Amino acid sequence: MELEQCLRLRRDTRHFLKDDVPETVLKKALTAAHCAPSVGLSEPWRFVVVRNQQTKAILKQSFLKIRAKAEANLTNDQDKLKLHKSLKLEAIEDAPIGLAVFCEYPKENYTIGTVWTDETLKWSCVCAIQNLWLSLTEQGYSAGWVSILDYDQLKQVLSVPDDWEPLGYLCIGKPATDYDGQPMLEQVGWKQRCSEPVVIYR
Repeated sequence: MELEQCLRLRRDTRHFLKDDVPETVLKKALTAAHCAPSVGLSEPWRFVVVRNQQTKAILKQSFLKIRAKAEANLTNDQDKLKLHKSLKLEAIEDAPIGLAVFCEYPKENYTIGTVWTDETLKWSCVCAIQNLWLSLTEQGYSAGWVSILDYDQLKQVLSVPDDWEPLGYLCIGKPATDYDGQPMLEQVGWKQRCSEPVVIYR
């Protein structure tokens, strides 16, 4: 699959087949993630592969609690609230694999490029996530990024080191539906996608 096609097909997937993800597919995607550029060669990304159903059930409950809080802010707009309730925003228990992504800050006193903006470490991790996503797409798989989670609870459930900062939880598997290029939130009328990027020339 060509790069441009991978970019267009890379989508936030919410519906997955039950088929497991072959270890070769996952390993190739994680290797692609590790090829990402990182500030000061810090390589701060850390991954936790989640297959345990009990762990997934705990994370699903975390999602439901946070979602309920978000929907409480929409009570003044019943149409928007109804639409929000109808949206499938995760596939924690559906996807065969969960992948938690963390950022670990370097132990050394000085890392090139982070003295004034340590956010660059997180940006490096996001580059790794994008690489992983593209590799999955190229192999016929996909991911869905769950941002509606209690990340402190995520750290506890997965028993990761205290200095690992959680950045996201990805649901990974074989897409259950074909993708025609139109984002799900645009299809249901939540928001329209910009047709062109915003660019200013000086």
